[in-house]
Amino acid sequence: MASDRAKRLRRLARTLTDRFGLASHRHGVVEAAWSGSARAWTFAWTDGPTVAQVRAVCRETEPVASEGLRYVRSLSQDAVALGAVRLTILSASGRRPRVQPADVEALWRDSPFPGPRTERERALVYAVVYEAHAAHHRNSADAAEICELINQYGLAVFLRRCGAELSPAETLTAHYAASHAHPTWRHQLATMDPDALLRAVRDDPRASAALLDAALALLPELPAESAAAEDELRARRGRASPTASSRTGRPSGARPAMSHPRRTLRP
Repeated sequence: MASDRAKRLRRLARTLTDRFGLASHRHGVVEAAWSGSARAWTFAWTDGPTVAQVRAVCRETEPVASEGLRYVRSLSQDAVALGAVRLTILSASGRRPRVQPADVEALWRDSPFPGPRTERERALVYAVVYEAHAAHHRNSADAAEICELINQYGLAVFLRRCGAELSPAETLTAHYAASHAHPTWRHQLATMDPDALLRAVRDDPRASAALLDAALALLPELPAESAAAEDELRARRGRASPTASSRTGRPSGARPAMSHPRRTLRP
């Protein structure tokens, strides 16, 4: 009887693998394993479908054989990094976020196949995981290590390293956040208020051509300021060096390029 159940559960694991397309998934198949200490069968997989989805298929397909089955869905380091990035950005402004592995687990509990929505998210995840590997001198990182890395350094350093294109508000905030006591940029990539950014540029006699261009791009959001400010900024832009570059080191309008993070982080 026990042998028959083992066959049925292993067949069920293959059915799940096919049903959810896990055979071609980077993290592989659903594994069926017997635990002698727990005296229970376990289905284990990484990322992929949620526990609720797998349990529903098991109960529908093999209601008897799957009775008492344990389900263990692990998260890959990429999924952990992505969850930590999103939770950090979404944290309430005004306080420094502290994301924990349990928070990431809760975020993905009902989300199948967690993955980046944008190229920026993909680049941030790559930069975080790369640095976690470098920091611990191995090609793996656990959830606690990834969360602590983001908690300690924030996201701005990783955004800078991954070469992502910055919006005008982000370009200005990256330059002025430290001098204007705006720590939420460093930790959460929250930009400063457009009015404050425009004032910062107008008060900065050394603003580069890239910063002046970014300020001009913000003016449509500030109609009350646009007339006088535009004349002033364009006059200054005409006097600025046409080859001045942004803080990312790319000429204005250049395509972003992915770069490997350095091994020593500086917030």
